[in-house]
Amino acid sequence: MTDDDERRYRRAREVLADAGWLFDDFVNKEMRRVLTSDPDDMTTREVAYNRARVATEVKAALSSLVDEYEADIQLKERREQLKESLYGRRN
Repeated sequence: MTDDDERRYRRAREVLADAGWLFDDFVNKEMRRVLTSDPDDMTTREVAYNRARVATEVKAALSSLVDEYEADIQLKERREQLKESLYGRRN
């Protein structure tokens, strides 16, 4: 992995950690709208619920992408270690 990739990975992880509260507050606001809306106003309730669901899915998907990238890096490092232990260091 290049230094640029490592920097981008760290930055993505930091941004997600810092923005997590924003997703959570948005979901809470939308769910509050679902709970406080008129029970007969199904359109408002559906829209708020769908917005909350999508925000939750987006947050999970972004976290998953960063986690997958991290897992790939660890797998590559482990493969390199195994190659070195089996075949010795090659230049």
